[in-house]
Amino acid sequence: MDTIMEKRLSEANDLRESEHFSESLKSYTDCLIDLVNTKDFTGLIHCLGGQSLIYKNLLTRNNSPVYHHFVMSLAEETLEVAEANKDSLDARTLSIAYSIYGDAMIDSGEISEALSYFEKSFAVSTAGLPEKGRLKAHMGMLKYMLGDKKDGISTVESALKDIRTGEMDTYAVRVWETGALNGLAKIYAKEGDKAKALEIADESLNIATSHNLSIRKREVEIIIDKINSGDSNFIL
Repeated sequence: MDTIMEKRLSEANDLRESEHFSESLKSYTDCLIDLVNTKDFTGLIHCLGGQSLIYKNLLTRNNSPVYHHFVMSLAEETLEVAEANKDSLDARTLSIAYSIYGDAMIDSGEISEALSYFEKSFAVSTAGLPEKGRLKAHMGMLKYMLGDKKDGISTVESALKDIRTGEMDTYAVRVWETGALNGLAKIYAKEGDKAKALEIADESLNIATSHNLSIRKREVEIIIDKINSGDSNFIL
């Protein structure tokens, strides 16, 4: 992927993370038009995967079958491109493709398949410990959902420690950290430990607020409201 395309995709990603979804989709679409007939499979995977994540964020606001369709179709295309060209891809890009597909499988209720793809993502990843911690956190939450509660909780808690070995002033590490914290808060709420769930959620809220993580902030505010209302029916 050349540096110009990398910059364009990074800008589209930044727009997504700041919840400027329409602008982000336009940026990704402009990139897609320029990428689709090239051999830049790394760029194409990042482009397709980024769009899938936009619709996943929109799906959390409005459980529309339209959004679900886009999440799935873009994730499936991401995986297809990755599998067809895996010999020419770097390990990190292949890992991202697997995790994008695993994420989409969660929304389809295919939890065992989701776990298998996060495990594949983790296995091929050459990323540092903090980024691999992000993958491990997903794996732990999926194990919990599949009934392996003890191992699931310990895996997420271990993942949080791994994430926190990173540079804590960087945006990505804080996003991964609050993602793991939000998952733990929901788990402990489901376990009936309201006090611990709220303690973890409050920690996440403070981090999200101080580091301008708008998506995570909105996510944890919903979690706190549900816990306070006595509702522990969370989708992890």
